[in-house]
Amino acid sequence: MREVRRFLRSYQGLLVSGMMFLFVVLGCVVGIIPAAKKVLVLRDEVNVLTTQTADLRTKAAILTAIDETTYKRFLADLVTAVPADQSLTSLFSTIDGLAAQTGITLTDLGLTKPGALATESARKQSTEEKQIGTNLLPFAVTIVGTYDQIREFLTLAVKVRRFFRVRGFSLSLIDPTNVSVRMTMDAFYAPYLTLIGGVDTKVEALTEKDEQVIAAVSALPLVGDPNL
Repeated sequence: MREVRRFLRSYQGLLVSGMMFLFVVLGCVVGIIPAAKKVLVLRDEVNVLTTQTADLRTKAAILTAIDETTYKRFLADLVTAVPADQSLTSLFSTIDGLAAQTGITLTDLGLTKPGALATESARKQSTEEKQIGTNLLPFAVTIVGTYDQIREFLTLAVKVRRFFRVRGFSLSLIDPTNVSVRMTMDAFYAPYLTLIGGVDTKVEALTEKDEQVIAAVSALPLVGDPNL
């Protein structure tokens, strides 16, 4: 016991210093380090909120500057070119209008891909559709007319405000002046988005190039009944 007291008297200063050091370490572990972590978390949250606030202000400025009437007209023009659904009535109406305009005789028109009428929820985009960013509706049309009429039909078919493309065609001679042509074609359509962005989704104003593209589409002629 006497030796213990002697040891304590000899190392009293060292023991006090050690206890103070342990107290400081314990204080750091229990108090300072958690508090510092909370400060860092709060700083990150403040940075995120600051960024979101700036984005919202930018979005508000863009939306305030938008002319709603003009944008509705833009959308209406674009939807006539690439409908939100397969719009078979406008497809048939446009082909029929082209036939009447060029003077050819339309003898057959129909879809060429089985399952083409499946609902959007029941079908998956093909690799090609994913690449071009829109859905395809393949169809075939058979027309009869003179060479000039057929050429005019092909020229106009890709210049109307219901976008088509010609995949291929085969010709057969009926008489010296008339030919029958069977063409495989694609119509385009792009369903509306089913999910809209959240509050933090950025909004970008139309660029000059975007408006030029829309103007070019709007200038294309509507053939057939535009209300279909």
